[in-house]
This record gives sequence, C-alpha cells and structure tokens, in this order.
Amino acid sequence: MSPMIPILLFLLAPDTAGYWQQRAAYHITAALDEPAGVLVGHARITYVNRSPDTLRDFFVHQYLNAFRPGSRWSAADAAEGRVRFQRLRDPDYAFERITDATVMGERARPDYPYAPDSTIAHWALPRPLVPGDSAVMEIDWRARPSTLPRRQGRQGRRLDFAQWYPKVVVYDRWGWQDHPLYPAGEFYGEFATYDVMLDLPQDQIIGATGVVVEGDPGWERAKADPRLRIDYQRGWYGSRAPAPGPGCGAVATGRKCVHFHAEQVHHFAFSLNPRYVYDEGRYGDVVVRVLYLPEDSATWGRGIAARNTEVALAWLDSLYGKFAWPTLTNVHRIEGGGTEFPMMVMDGSAGLGLIVHEVGHNYTMGILANNEWREAFLDEGFTSFQTSWFFERHGSPSAYPALEADVLMLDLDRWSEPVSMPSERFRDFVTYNQMVYDKAHLFYEQLRYVVGDEMMRRILRAYYARWKLKHVDEEAFREVAEQVSRQDLKWLFGQWLHGTPLIDYSLKHVQRTRQADGRWLTGVTIERKGDGFMPVEIGTQGRGGAADTVYARATGRPALERIEFTTPKRPGPLMLDPRVRAHDYNMLNNRERHGLLGGTGAWTLRIDDPFQEAARRDRGVRGLLPVLWSNDFGGVTVGLRERANYLGAYNRALLLGTVATRRGASPALGLYGRWSNPIGQIRPRTATSLAAWAVEGRAGAKIQVDHALRQRLVDAVDPHVGFDAVWMATTGLGYLDRRLWDDAGTVEAGPWVSTTRTRGTTVRRARLGAHVGVLYWNPGPGIVASNRYDVEAFGRVTGEASVRSPSWGARLFAGAYLGSSYPVRQRRISIAGADPYETFTNPFLRSQGALLVRPDFHYQAPGGANVRGFRPDLGGRWAVGLNLEATPWVLRRDQGILRRLGFEVFADGGVVDTTVIPSSPPGQWYTTVWDLGVGLVTRHQVKELAWTMRFEVPLAVNRWDNARDFAPGDKTFAFRWQVSLGPTF
Repeated sequence: MSPMIPILLFLLAPDTAGYWQQRAAYHITAALDEPAGVLVGHARITYVNRSPDTLRDFFVHQYLNAFRPGSRWSAADAAEGRVRFQRLRDPDYAFERITDATVMGERARPDYPYAPDSTIAHWALPRPLVPGDSAVMEIDWRARPSTLPRRQGRQGRRLDFAQWYPKVVVYDRWGWQDHPLYPAGEFYGEFATYDVMLDLPQDQIIGATGVVVEGDPGWERAKADPRLRIDYQRGWYGSRAPAPGPGCGAVATGRKCVHFHAEQVHHFAFSLNPRYVYDEGRYGDVVVRVLYLPEDSATWGRGIAARNTEVALAWLDSLYGKFAWPTLTNVHRIEGGGTEFPMMVMDGSAGLGLIVHEVGHNYTMGILANNEWREAFLDEGFTSFQTSWFFERHGSPSAYPALEADVLMLDLDRWSEPVSMPSERFRDFVTYNQMVYDKAHLFYEQLRYVVGDEMMRRILRAYYARWKLKHVDEEAFREVAEQVSRQDLKWLFGQWLHGTPLIDYSLKHVQRTRQADGRWLTGVTIERKGDGFMPVEIGTQGRGGAADTVYARATGRPALERIEFTTPKRPGPLMLDPRVRAHDYNMLNNRERHGLLGGTGAWTLRIDDPFQEAARRDRGVRGLLPVLWSNDFGGVTVGLRERANYLGAYNRALLLGTVATRRGASPALGLYGRWSNPIGQIRPRTATSLAAWAVEGRAGAKIQVDHALRQRLVDAVDPHVGFDAVWMATTGLGYLDRRLWDDAGTVEAGPWVSTTRTRGTTVRRARLGAHVGVLYWNPGPGIVASNRYDVEAFGRVTGEASVRSPSWGARLFAGAYLGSSYPVRQRRISIAGADPYETFTNPFLRSQGALLVRPDFHYQAPGGANVRGFRPDLGGRWAVGLNLEATPWVLRRDQGILRRLGFEVFADGGVVDTTVIPSSPPGQWYTTVWDLGVGLVTRHQVKELAWTMRFEVPLAVNRWDNARDFAPGDKTFAFRWQVSLGPTF
C-alpha cells in the first residue's frame, strides 16, 4: 500500500460536515411460544432527535406484516402473477401486532397510513420533539414468522426471526422514510444500541446479532469439536454493556433467558434450531460463529463454512478496511439463497461465492448503511462487484465479459431502466433484479475502468473510512470517488445510474507519420455515434493468447475526436476498445480498414459447429459448413453453407450455395440467402428479416417483421404482432413433387398476431394470420408476349390455439382459402401436416424424392389440421382440426444426448372440404376425418441443438384409403407407421 494512503484517509475521513443521524436504543424482552411460533415482546425505545428539525410524528416498521394477505407486498406479487403470501391462511401467514403502546408517557394507539398494508405504524407525538431532546416509547407486541420463508420464516422448531420487532423508521435529511415493504427493495434502519433478552425453550440453540452477555445460547452442547473453547466475548463492550443481572427475570422450568448486546447496528436478527451444530473461527479480533444442521456437515462442517467466512472477511478488510463489529454469525437458514443483517448472515448454503456476497453486505448495507429501497445499487450491485473482483483476484476468469454482454442485450431491447430508481418503481421484479444487481455491478466495473484498479481500491478505503457506521447515498460515494481520483465523475454516475444511453464509436480515419527520430506519430479520428459516451481505448487485440495493446485513450465525448500518440514502431491495424470496456454496442465499425480489399477484420471465419452457433462480443462470426442432400431430379446435391451473426442476435445471415450433380438437372445451381436484424438498424424488441432464393425449381423472396408487445419481463403472456410478404414461383418442374406443387406462383402479404402464456410447466399458445395476394398459374403463349398466366386474387386465413403441459397437450386449428378458383396445391389448407411453403426451407422435405419424403418412408411434418394419419398431399379450401395427446414420461434427465423418453397416445379429428375427401354418406357439405394411435417420443440435445423424435403407429384411420401408410386390404384398424423430427405442436 502506498504510504500516502493512510494520510489521504486521515484527511478524508472526518469530512462529513453537516451530516447528522438520529440515535436510538432498544431494550427488548421477548418470550417465544414455540408451538404457536409466536414471540410476545416488550420494547422500551429511547429516541434522541439529533436532527435540526422539530419532530411531531413517530413511525415504526412492522415488516412481518408484509408476509400476509392485504399487504403491498402481496398486492405487488398478485400484479405480477406470483402467488406467495396473498393466499396464506392462519396460522401460516406472518404478523406483527402492537397490543399496547405508551408514547412520551401517554398511552396511544397507532394508526396505519398505508392501510390495508400495516408495515408502517404511526403516532402523532403528544408534544413536539425539538432538536437535542429525547423521547421514550414503550411498545408491547406479538410477532409470528410465516411458514413460507422469505427473509424470515418458521419450519417446526426451526425459526428465522428477522424484522420481528417495532423498528424505528429512519429520519434523515429527506424526512421520515416511512415506506411499506415491497418484494423489490429491502430495508433501511436507524443505528442503535440493542439489549435483547429472549425467553426460549431450554434446548434451543441460537445465533444472533451481537454478543451474548448473559445466559446460555446452547453452543457448548452443540460444538462440532468437543475440544473447542468458545470465545463468548462477554467483555467486548466493557462498561457500556449491561451488568449481569436478572435479565428477563425468572423463567419457567424448561426455559432459559439469553441476553444479547449490540452497538452501532441498525437491526437485530436471530435464528433458532435445537439441532444446530456450532463451529467457530476467527479473523483478527472478529470471532466467526457458524451454526448448521448435522446432515450438512459435509458442506458446512469441518471448518468449511467458518474458513469461507474468514476468507470473506480477509478480502473485505483488504478492500475497505477493518470490520467494525466484534463478531459475525453465519447460520444455515430455512430458505435458499442468503440475507444479510448486521453481524449476521443467514445463508442457504456454505458456498464461498454466497458467503463473500452476503458478508460483503455487512460492509455495503451494514456498516455503510444505505437506504436499500431507495438506492439498492449501493448494496446489491456493490457486493456483486466486490464478489466478482474477489474471484478474479483468486484466479477465476473475469465475470465482466458475460455480465457486460447480458446488460448490453437489455439495453438494446430497451428493457433497462435507470439503476437509481426507487425499487418498487421498476416495471417489475425481474427488471429490478437485473438493474440493481447486474447493471449496478457493471456500473462499478465501469468506474473501476475509468479510474484504474489501484485508484478504485483507494476510493473504497476512503469511502469506508469516512462513512462507516453512517447512512450513505449516491452523493456520498460520488464525492469520495471524485476527491480521491481527482476527476469529475458526474457524467459517469449520471449516465449509468440515471439514464439508459447507448454507446457506439466508429473509427473514421488513421494517419501514420514516421518522425525524424524513427518513431511513429499516429493520429486517429473517432466518431461518436451513440447518445452515451465512455473513455475509449485505442490499440490492437492480442492474438494467440497475447495481451491486448493499448496505445491511447480518448475521452469519447466529442462527436468527432482526434487522438495522437507516438510509438517506437509502426503500429499494426488499430481498433477502438480492444479490451471491450466502453460498452460499445456495435464493435463492427471499430476497426481500421487495411489490405487491398479494405477489410476491417471485424468478422472471424471458422468451421461452423452444427450443434452450437458461435457468437462473439468484439466481432462478428462467420461459420462455414459443407452440406449434402439428395432428391430424385437433382441427384446428390453438394454445397457450402455460411452462417453469420454478431452478438448472436444481430447481423444474422444464412447463405447457401449448392450444385445438383445429376446429369440434366436444370437449374443445377441453387442459392438461398437470409439476412436479419442489422445492428445499424436497431428496433427494440423487433426482429426483421429478408430472404431470397433460387433453388430446386423455385424462386422467391420473403420479408418478415416480428414485434414483441410484452411490457414487462415478468409477464407470463408474451404477445407479438407481425407482418410478412412472400413471393414464391416455380421455375423448374423436374424438382417438384407434383402431389404438392402446381406450376404456379403467388405474391401475398398480410399481418399476424400471436401470444404465448407460460404458467409453471404449462404453455398456452395462439396465432392468427391472414394473407391477401395474387395467384398466377397456367403459363402459356401470350398475344404480345411469349408467356401469359391466369391471374386471380385470393385470401388465406389460418388460426390455431394450443395448450401443452409436460404430459399432455391439445391443439385446435382452422384455416380457409378464399378465391374464385380452386387453390393450387401449394396453397391448399393442409389436412395432415405442414404445407409446402412451410417445409420449403428444409432440403430433406423440399423436392420429390428427398430423404424424408420418399414413397417408402412415412414422415409427418407437423402443421395444418395435423390429422397425422392421413396423406401429406391432402388439402382443400378449408379444414378444422383438433389434436389430443398424452405422453407419460418414463425417463427424464438433464445430461446426455437422450433427455426424455415417453409413450404417446394420440387422437386427431377434423372436418374438411369435401373436394379433398368425398363425404360419407354423400351429400354433406363436410367430411369427417379422424385417427387414433400410439407412439414413442424421445427428446434429445447435443450442446445447444435440441430436437424431438416421434415414432407413431396410427392404429385407426376412419378414411383408411387416404391413410399415409396405406396397403391394399387395410381397413379402419391396421398397422401403420410414421416418424417425425419435431413435436406435434
């Protein structure tokens, strides 16, 4: 450490002029009625007004009342489709009920300003509380945790008590912070002294905030190591601690009193379990206490949890400074995950990452006590940042690349919201988590990038030295950061915490000049194209594991900025942001053009992996793969496929060039291209694509637009609207399966709407689409031209709705063709599966004699009315279909190629146009079709590629002469088979 740092910290630490905070002291006695899960308590609260204001009100939190019906927490859950506390019944819900109160010596009943929410209780003071004066409040109450754990809870004799007493609301420079508890956002407490005396069953073992000054917490009989000499630290607070005495007073047989004392903390939490095992460690003069369950000894015992907690304390000491309290207790709580309290963490596991995160909260939240619901980024994002830095310093790969890319996608789709918003004002709980944990984490990473690692450490230590055991906010942290770094950082805090800008830079020009001394002067012109800015580095990327080289750093602020730097040697091809630290969303324009063709190196070429598409943050990826298939007319077809993308979602392209090798096949060459989502034309939550083709006797083009209408990430319903336009024409009859294609073309376009609703494991989908267009067919000699067509307008409407659970599904389909003439084959409403336009992009289904459509191979491509036992060429003007299936799974696993195996029972039915299949009996306007069968269904996955296989036996087909697998002599019931490489729906 630099010798200047202690001097700097000394100069900075006292600089909190004008700051004040209130003072409180709690004297609590409480007795646990364990069978009922109810704590009956009395609190004597001494409150000192150290503010410059005269107070006329007094508020306390009753946070346990959030975990019950009628609370704002429950209302927020209901609004976002979560079911937790709003349906709990007595005795499962939590409560905290004030039964009596005396305020400044006068009995008074509280009122509840946010009713029916009762997490805030209020009294009008009998007389004003002037600056410097104090008041005493006496409150009796009853409290019970909920059986559904959330930051508190109970499970038999296992009880996690947090936010369980009338807790004084903070009064700060903004006034009373009386704020109900919501799912998004946590707590804000007044620093206080706590004397807590708990009357408990004799065999209960307790871990809590503070030091045991009287009574038996149960640790001696719970020691994992009988040789351990427990350090109770009873003398830690010296004369400030209460003298040993009667404490709770006399206790009944089978009961005990345990007395804890804590100072300069803003909450008191405790956990009870008669089965706890006690372990102990130490970091410096901080005693680490660990309480875990016997069955968790392999993961918590043998000193594992204690050592992990010590490691966390050592790291945080190096980052911020000495831990401010004498002890830290780590207990295995009922709930998974973790929650932090002063001097205590309740963890769902003993993993090092979780412990470093939660112990970090004892610094950022506990000692540096921010308002968690108003500025959650000051604790959640902060401790996520320090946890990531910890693992980076201990040899793990940096979390920054994945974090930055994830946040970037939220920014581009405009899901991001200003990180500094009050927690409940985020559009939903999912967004809250992503902003205050992930994007806030990225903010601290960007601050570290701007000031440098060593300066970041100085900032954190100065921040801690100045503000420990005080209330902090964004301004407090920013002022320290600016003073220590000697930089104006308002722009950084403003953009990252109060806005959602997009950052994009383009390298416009590079000029190299050799100087008289042999060195090179290089000038680089940078264009800022986004609405945000960051310092942007100029350099080269290392190859083959070599480090990146950074020559200079631009401010990134002007619309055009020129930077010059001198190097001993001529620098190679330059790029902006080689370390990917500027959050530049489009790095395809960051490189210098070079070479004869003026390439930029913005794309990397590789052999494509068919099972997993590669994507990169710093450049685009092009993957090449040879392809091969066959059909009757073209014979074996060989080709080369290029698949490209940037960031996985943008500048996506699929290019395919093929050659049919059979002599006489014409046209022999095939071309297909599809381009989607250009990074330069970002439309949030909108996918666009353009495709064009001339392949296997068909030519055409297609434009698609898909816009997501979902307003919240938490919404179970995902509606979309879109538009597509298609031109498809036949150009070579030899390739066509004439059962499915006529020599004709269509130009059609229209809108569609769809929605998907997910609830648990059940997915409901619906889609409605309509096209209007022009059909041209019957080519022949014209009068003034060599060709003419019959031309006719038409319309086509399809709709479907389905519900799918893991073991069963149902689907309803309806479609109609509207036109004067009977539809050409490729635009008929299909009865048994997908129509030819839907299967066109699959070369194994596209042309006559392709692999999956050979006469002796019965393949079912899902779609249309999907009455799967019938021939794929059956279609007409209209059809309505219903599909039902049940699939009990006999194998489920999460690894390997085979992931699921199950047996299937299905039934399909529908009514169709009589021109497809004549009605029986004759004379009806419709024909009824149905099938019944069984099958075997498997689901597979290799890397990212997942697929479903179905082997089905349609045992019964009512119009058997139109069955897909028909043999002479077959009747309604017969053995038939078919396969598919996709789910039915």
